[in-house]
Amino acid sequence: MMKLLRLRTGILILLMLCVLPFTGCAVMKDKPAAEDLSLVMAGMDGSDGVSFEGAAALLVGGKAVPESSIYYGGKVADHNKISLYSLLPDGGHPASAAESGPHPLGQGPGEAPVYYTRLVKEDGTWTMKQGSPALAGSNPLEALNPLRQLEDLERLDKKVTEEAGSARGTRVLRIELTAEAARSQLSAELEREMQAIRPVAGSGAVTAAGTHAEALEAKTALWEQKQSELQQRLDQADIRTIYYLKVDPKRNLPARLTWNRTLTYLGKAGTTTEETYITQVDFYGYQ
Repeated sequence: MMKLLRLRTGILILLMLCVLPFTGCAVMKDKPAAEDLSLVMAGMDGSDGVSFEGAAALLVGGKAVPESSIYYGGKVADHNKISLYSLLPDGGHPASAAESGPHPLGQGPGEAPVYYTRLVKEDGTWTMKQGSPALAGSNPLEALNPLRQLEDLERLDKKVTEEAGSARGTRVLRIELTAEAARSQLSAELEREMQAIRPVAGSGAVTAAGTHAEALEAKTALWEQKQSELQQRLDQADIRTIYYLKVDPKRNLPARLTWNRTLTYLGKAGTTTEETYITQVDFYGYQ
C-alpha cells in the first residue's frame, strides 16, 4: 500500500512538473508583464527624486525634421516637482543656460535656443510655475515631462508584454495603447497646446481700443480655423502609440523610457502622410 501511495505521489509530482512550464509560459505573455509595470510604477512613486536626460524628434515620411529635435535634462524632487532644461546634442548646456536657475531665452550665432521650465503637480494636475519668459505658452519642455508620460502608462488602456531578445540581466516591457486610448491621449495634448496659444484680450502691443479689438478678433478667427483643421486631421488619422520601458531589475525602477507615436493621414494633395514622434529618456541617480 505504501509503495502504491508513493508511486501515485511520484506520478502527480511528475505531472505537475510537466504542466507548470506550459502554464507558466501562458501567464508570462500577459499578466506578469502587467504586474511588473505596476511594481515599477510603485517603485517610482516611492523614490524621493531622480535625474534624467532625453531627446525628442519628429519624422515626416521617415525623414527627421531638424528644427523639431530637442535635447533636454532635468530633475524630479519631492515626488511632485520637476525642473527641465534644454541641452546640446552632446549633453552639454547651451552657452547661456544655467542649471541652478531659470534660463533666459538666448540664441547667439551657432547656439541652440535655451528652454527652461519648472512644473509642480497640484490636485492631480501638472502646472507650469516658471519658464522661459519669451516663450509664453509655447515651451516645448512641458510636453516632455517624464512623470506625466509614466502616469499615462498607468491610467490608459493598453496591452503589456515583455519584449523578446532583451539583454541578459535586463527586462524591457512593451506597452501599446489601444486605438481609443492613443487618440484620447493625443486629443488631450493638442487641446492643452491650443489653449496655451489662444489669443486673449490685453496681449500684444498697446494700441487704440478699436484697433486692438479688431486685431484680437482676427487672431481669434485664425486660431479657431487652425483648431478646426487640427481636429479634422485628428479625426481622420490612424494613431499608433507604443512605449518601451527598460527596467532596472535590481531595484525595479525605470531605467529608460522610449515613446513612439505614429500618425497616418491624408494630406492636402490626397497623398498619405506619415508622422512619427519619438522621445527617449534615461533615468539615473535615484534618491
